[in-house]
Amino acid sequence: MINWKTPDSSIVVDCAWTEDCAKRFGSDTAPANIILLSGKYNIVTASAGGALLRYYGGKTPNRRGYGFPLCAKDADMAGIMELLRQDAQERRVPFEFCLCDERQKAVADTLLTVEWKSTDDDSDYIYKRESLATLTGKKLHRKRNHVNGFRRLYDGIEYRPLDSSTAADALTVAEKWLAERGDTAGDDERGEFDCIRTALADIDALRLFGGVLYVGDIPVAMTAASKISGSVTDVHYEKSYGEYAENGAFAVINQCFASSDAVTSEYINREEDMGIEGLRTAKNSYYPAFRVRKYYGVVRC
Repeated sequence: MINWKTPDSSIVVDCAWTEDCAKRFGSDTAPANIILLSGKYNIVTASAGGALLRYYGGKTPNRRGYGFPLCAKDADMAGIMELLRQDAQERRVPFEFCLCDERQKAVADTLLTVEWKSTDDDSDYIYKRESLATLTGKKLHRKRNHVNGFRRLYDGIEYRPLDSSTAADALTVAEKWLAERGDTAGDDERGEFDCIRTALADIDALRLFGGVLYVGDIPVAMTAASKISGSVTDVHYEKSYGEYAENGAFAVINQCFASSDAVTSEYINREEDMGIEGLRTAKNSYYPAFRVRKYYGVVRC
């Protein structure tokens, strides 16, 4: 029987971050996301067969089932899949998967018959770090204009790394972002704020990094991220508020973060758009290098 438990910071250094890790792009495989979203999607994890196992108990099919096992490339994948099949039988839950990328789906298809489905809403947006840092080229001239306009409008602009000395200011930004939504703030927004608060209280254990943007001594934007692998950084949160957001703070902190010494990866994952048209427009406006499509489905045999 698999010993499932609520994920905690121990999985950041668990058995899964081995050779296979270099091939991961999906935001769901970032240890910080597994931990921070465990309440929202009822995620539990376990170590077995040399792999980190995940089970999502979400309310929708695309967030319900087993995540693809995160393990070394020489792990006995057939044995691990059989272990998951037995677990599904023991717990009397459907044997199904969610959040599998193309490569993971292909591996599963060599061992199982799965009726796969997917939706654009779940596809992660992947960008070249250099593109976000330099904003070069005709396609990104509007972003350069937003950055330059912000810098002309305000004096005393400063970007500081996210750490224990700036975490309170990052939380202030998130608080103001939520407060300006007032009574219109929904469960998802309030839930995201709770995750941000939890993340900022445990930066070191989650191995988070990022930054806070200031105008004078006023914190006006924040971002928090972590590594998926050596080649991919995942941006978990990016917030601003009020006139600063309207005047280009998002573009400024995006560029500051991508060009900071903290980001050493070739790619930056800015996660999915969740079907929100405004988010989709914003993410496409930075012209991603590619998108990671994710699949979910029920095992038939």
